[in-house]
Amino acid sequence: MDWEDKRRRDLARLEAAQQRTQARLEQQRVRLERQFERVRERIEKKYGDPSVSQQRIIDAALELLDEDGLNSLSLRKLAARLDMQAPALYWHFKNKEVLIDYMAEAILQSEFRELTPMRPDEAWQDWLVNVCQRLRSAMRSRRDGARVVAGAHLYPAVTLIKLFEVGMQSLTSAGIELQRANLIVETATHYVFGNVIEEQAAPSLEEIDEALSGGLLDDYPLVLESVQRSLEAVHDGHDEFEDSLRLIIGYPE
Repeated sequence: MDWEDKRRRDLARLEAAQQRTQARLEQQRVRLERQFERVRERIEKKYGDPSVSQQRIIDAALELLDEDGLNSLSLRKLAARLDMQAPALYWHFKNKEVLIDYMAEAILQSEFRELTPMRPDEAWQDWLVNVCQRLRSAMRSRRDGARVVAGAHLYPAVTLIKLFEVGMQSLTSAGIELQRANLIVETATHYVFGNVIEEQAAPSLEEIDEALSGGLLDDYPLVLESVQRSLEAVHDGHDEFEDSLRLIIGYPE
């Protein structure tokens, strides 16, 4: 009888210990959830839609970008444009890097306020080519736009990650395995970045023609012929961007 009483007491103590442990775990879970919620609130507050004052600064910064380029963009010039003291800008943006992130989002939003997955009757290659053309158009709308967007963080430049999400959603719905879909979207996007960065940094067609007429590539006959054919295509209004993109994504012949 004493042994049975001891067993019951031990079981009762064990059950009580388990209940205390569960209670502590539940308290910890609730505490972590509250912490995460506070973090989410801070992120949303910090990276939400820009205020009226922030948007005014972003618009002015984009104007300066078009005028002077990214390398010459400075908070001092921006403050002068807005008739503000430079330190006042820090009330709206933590630093220049954050401002550029918001500029990147503004550039992307100019083209991607709406982004929908591909239609059931649409080939995924056609859908992806169209999205990449829109991404290219957005970055070309601003001087050094590709450098601004390519270097942006995922917050607040959330449109870029939305592009990846909808891209993978579209490709997986076409039967492509998730990681392969990610690789396709990532590779195509990186091509667009590189293409526009090079395009915006490249010499003008007139400068290229002048360099070729000066015999710059005479010792490289295959490169010379290829460049000449590309220039002829450009002069005829043909854009090789889509041809290259279709080659990269394996567009069916």
